[in-house]
Amino acid sequence: MTRTDHGVPGRWNHRQRDLGIISWISFLSACVGTVIIFAVLDPEALNDAWVLPWQMGRELAYSLGFLFLLLVSLLASGLTVFMIRTGPAKGHYHGKGRSAPPQTDPHAAKDPELQLDPGEWRE
Repeated sequence: MTRTDHGVPGRWNHRQRDLGIISWISFLSACVGTVIIFAVLDPEALNDAWVLPWQMGRELAYSLGFLFLLLVSLLASGLTVFMIRTGPAKGHYHGKGRSAPPQTDPHAAKDPELQLDPGEWRE
């Protein structure tokens, strides 16, 4: 059965939904990360700890921290969606679509000298 997708008005395609999910999860992650980081670190204390040719205000520190966390979250979310979309096909876990396992040649069964007695094993 062939399904033709004519597109429903107002409905997003897969790529748009993926980008929306990536953006929203990254934004929420960056928000939570920024709250946690700046609850522990004071941007004014960072100015005192670092010797910079310019003074960084609170707003700039918050903005740069949020931007950094947003970029890291975008990268992580994008890679996750990419791996999900390009993963193995359905049924791969149950053996469908896999190649046959390689044939092994048990040398010990052919040559009795290669077989070990249980007394020869070392722990």
